[in-house]
Amino acid sequence: MTRTEVARIKALLRNTFWQFEDESDFDITPKLVRQFAQSQLHPDVIEATAINISGRGFWLRVEKLCNLTIHARQYI
Repeated sequence: MTRTEVARIKALLRNTFWQFEDESDFDITPKLVRQFAQSQLHPDVIEATAINISGRGFWLRVEKLCNLTIHARQYI
């Protein structure tokens, strides 16, 4: 995954969750995202997006989480 794609996903993360608005790209790390998910998200959402699993494809799973959240907000 290129740095441009990761930067785009981090921008999506900041736009989706207000808790990340003040964070810079450098400060948004997989560890920070996992800590946020464990403290703020329902366990079913964490399991469905596999956000708690490290390794390849992590940022794609973050993108999936953001898109799922945006989609769910439309129906609330």
